[in-house]
Amino acid sequence: MPTPRRKRQPQEDGPGPGTPQAGAVVPFDPRQSGGGVIIDVGDPPADPAGTDLATVEPAGNTARIAAATFERDGYKHLIKAAEAVYSYPANGSRLSLPAQKMLNFMIHLAGSQNFSNKLYRLPKKVVRGNHKGNERIFDAVKEIYESSLVVIGPFRGRRSRAELRILSSYVRPEDEVESDAADIHFQFTDAFLELQRTSQLWAKLSGPAMVKVTSTYALKLYEIGMQRYQMDYPSLTLDIDTLRRLLNVPEGAYKDFGILRTRTIDRAIAEVNQLAPFRVTMPEDKMKRRGRKVEEITLDFLAKDEDEAAETFLERERHSAGRRARRVNNVEKLEAPAPLPDADDAQALWAATRHALAARNVPAPLLRDLEAERIEETPRGARRLVLLAGTAVTADIARRSHEATIKAALSSLSSGSIAEVEILAPVRAAPKR
Repeated sequence: MPTPRRKRQPQEDGPGPGTPQAGAVVPFDPRQSGGGVIIDVGDPPADPAGTDLATVEPAGNTARIAAATFERDGYKHLIKAAEAVYSYPANGSRLSLPAQKMLNFMIHLAGSQNFSNKLYRLPKKVVRGNHKGNERIFDAVKEIYESSLVVIGPFRGRRSRAELRILSSYVRPEDEVESDAADIHFQFTDAFLELQRTSQLWAKLSGPAMVKVTSTYALKLYEIGMQRYQMDYPSLTLDIDTLRRLLNVPEGAYKDFGILRTRTIDRAIAEVNQLAPFRVTMPEDKMKRRGRKVEEITLDFLAKDEDEAAETFLERERHSAGRRARRVNNVEKLEAPAPLPDADDAQALWAATRHALAARNVPAPLLRDLEAERIEETPRGARRLVLLAGTAVTADIARRSHEATIKAALSSLSSGSIAEVEILAPVRAAPKR
């Protein structure tokens, strides 16, 4: 679900009190470039908690946000350092899709504890949705253990290509009982933890969206988009070799750009556009060519409008069967949305409800003037959605003329778990004496 853009304050040039210590791997700053490939991760995104980062100590923002997000959402949203988002496997190796998804859960768990150097314990039930048995789970862990990542950035004053081992150890039980009671035990390397701990930029991934991605190419494109789409300049320009590495394309495969685009890029864009809160495009007029050869492309990541975001949320809740057909428009659009088993996200639920109410002739200006505040328990033990109106007039009209319709839509979308609504008028400031 896209959050509103926030106006960021201009940041002063030069090092501040939160400047990373010497030796830390940090995002590459184009102003320090002497040429070559640059992956510019951009400005820090807005704080999910609503705090302007210009007023916060910049050191370790990723760790701070990861801890707060884990405490509030658990594994529903995952925080990953931008440096890790823009890294890629070393020596032409690849991480499988299950291993990439598991690594994201591992990173988020470590972030909840400030990326401390310790043995972590990840419940198997967290990753069970992507692995049918314990053997596949521990095979993915072993794959991560045997892999290294490449990070390009300044290191001790010089632009460097750092290769970081990910895991220093993991535990694989001899008796792998098919039970969620057992946990995955693992420990990150010091260098990989330092990369995350000193990071000031991050991507906030949706756990439910991430687990539904079906290709390694789409997953990487989704991660990049989640890091960029709410920035003031949500575009990324890459040469073709860097694009291939970031998308995890096998070395030597799809050498022709036309085949690369058809087999990987276009398919990844289509899947991401179906599941993400943003839309990604690769404009033809922004491609840099030498003769007929494409040397550089630009990816634009733009937030979806509210109707598109609501449809995306509903698509994630539908069964995966038929998703590809829906993606290529081979089936008719469903008339009624699927029920939402997870009704804990007030903003996402209200976005879906607004989408349904628009078809029931509830005035669009009134819907735009109502914002979701929270989901809470009532004294009778039921659950209700609390809405805040922009004006007292809107609140009064919504209560008198549309409350029953809103309740019915909420009940339908949440399978009856939320059937009440409270519409609050804005609080008036006390008059000055």
